[in-house]
Amino acid sequence: MKNRNKILGLIFFAVAFALWGLFFTQFKSNALELFPSRTFEIYTLTDHEAMGFSTSEVTVSDSLVDAVVNIRSGKAFPFAGFGFNLMSQDGRPAGYMDLSRFDSLEVEVSTVRMNSIGLRILTDDPQYSQKGLYMSYRPLETQAPAGRSFGSAKVAIADFKTAEWWLAGMGLEKDDGLTYLYRAMLLEIYNGRGTLRGIPDAIQVKCLRLWGENRDFKKGMFFGLGLLAILFVCFVYRAFRKPEDRAVLKEQIEKTARLLKTTDKSLAEIALEVGEKKVSRLERNFRKVYRLSPLEYRRKND
Repeated sequence: MKNRNKILGLIFFAVAFALWGLFFTQFKSNALELFPSRTFEIYTLTDHEAMGFSTSEVTVSDSLVDAVVNIRSGKAFPFAGFGFNLMSQDGRPAGYMDLSRFDSLEVEVSTVRMNSIGLRILTDDPQYSQKGLYMSYRPLETQAPAGRSFGSAKVAIADFKTAEWWLAGMGLEKDDGLTYLYRAMLLEIYNGRGTLRGIPDAIQVKCLRLWGENRDFKKGMFFGLGLLAILFVCFVYRAFRKPEDRAVLKEQIEKTARLLKTTDKSLAEIALEVGEKKVSRLERNFRKVYRLSPLEYRRKND
């Protein structure tokens, strides 16, 4: 192969690998923005259905969700905040959201007194949940740090665990490890640690996103990378073979042609005689030189 073609080939593969890296970096993860895109219905969250007396006053603008909460004692655990109806998108009813395809949740949040916020995903448990009965949905909970200044907190979806109060209410002695994330219905933000009962506090959210690996994209990209690597290896082998390798191959093919014309030996016998272990490779190399298969060449030269 000419030096010019070698250089052009190397440039082509360098550009191809660089583009692969660029596309992989840009698109290996996907994100779903719950706010401020506001494609999901936002609702006020209180503990009234849990027989509590906490209150929440929610104001929503194009860039901020502001909830003034007042946590009061009740017969159950007290909570207040706001939630996102994952089953109502763009003002229209939607089905369950599959949160199992996401790896983490990111929230940009600030508070007044509390030093964390509670995060809750409610899923439709096929065994225990009853349609329209809020307290029967399986609550998966975790905490995220918060403070007076806006900060971005990221929590892993794997950190969400079934709430102990729900397990006790359903008669389960310990966490059964089930989540049903592929049947997610609601995502809620409520008071966390440091909340003072009877004293108003606030939760403000500027942004809420779900992050996950673009798994199908990554599979396709790695498949493409494998093909590109194979092509590169073939190019390097052909472009930078030692001259003596080509000389040996030429001598092997010429000897094969002589034996085909002067003997009745089979191709397998000829392959052994010329030092080629694989008959298929000998046939392939022979066809490249003579544009005929060995048997076609023999018939033509009988």
